[in-house]
Amino acid sequence: MIRNTNLIWWAGLIIALPLLACTIARQTPQPTPELAQLAFEIQTSTPTPAPVLALADVATYTPDPNATPTPTQTITPTLVATSALQAEAIDTEDPVATEAVVVILPTSTPEPTATVAVAEPLRGGEWDFEVGFTPWPNPFGDSCDGAALADGWSAFTTRDQFGSSCMNQTTWADNVYGGVSAQEITFAYIGNQAGIFKTAPTVPGHRYTVEAFMRREFSPAKVEVSLGIDLSGGQNWEAETVQWFPWDEDFENEWSRTEETVTATGDSMTIFIKGSHPYPEPGGTLRLDSISVVDLGPE
Repeated sequence: MIRNTNLIWWAGLIIALPLLACTIARQTPQPTPELAQLAFEIQTSTPTPAPVLALADVATYTPDPNATPTPTQTITPTLVATSALQAEAIDTEDPVATEAVVVILPTSTPEPTATVAVAEPLRGGEWDFEVGFTPWPNPFGDSCDGAALADGWSAFTTRDQFGSSCMNQTTWADNVYGGVSAQEITFAYIGNQAGIFKTAPTVPGHRYTVEAFMRREFSPAKVEVSLGIDLSGGQNWEAETVQWFPWDEDFENEWSRTEETVTATGDSMTIFIKGSHPYPEPGGTLRLDSISVVDLGPE
């Protein structure tokens, strides 16, 4: 009995000794590995491959033959060149708009400039002293045998101590520039001013060219001739509204031309032609002919 008990004790001791050694080994501190050893272990370590899923584990998609196919919408941007009117016709209420529309506005065409109507030139007839002449009474009662003024025209004259001018019709060929007659104004042996005038219709803002011809008889006291224009259409040759221009050409016993261009400010303007004899001397008779007014249109 005692022998069996010893055997059991020794057997338990043999079993307990390895367990005790493992316990002591776990509690014993392990030395810290060196850096070179760690690097070696990392380089020589074999990575564990990731698990590979077997093909049998992946679910295979099998379409339902009885299912209604859903249409696949492909959105493709498309540039559509269209006019502004066509762009308005596109149905913008369609929730599935598949086209990007680029609206190209038509190139604007400038509005054509309106043609401005211009009046027919005023020439010939009354402007050329060809319609006729009417007897003209001298405003001072001075003797003017056969005095006459061209139809459509008005006249003015001043007087010195010796008298005033007379208005006459002349038909002598050298004294007529165009047609068969011209207006004549006398200045012999008096020192005064005298002339004629006529009103022409105008359009405000239009430019007008006035042209006239005169032939002056020689006088020791030269007769100065000038063209006057009153843009207000006034009838007074002495008014401040009259702008006077010296005659362009200045010849004796020859036809001399003048021309001026003005811009109308109202619906009429008055054309004046004036002769000035500085003091009483013989000669100086003035002949006027071929006056015209041309509408050039707006500036």
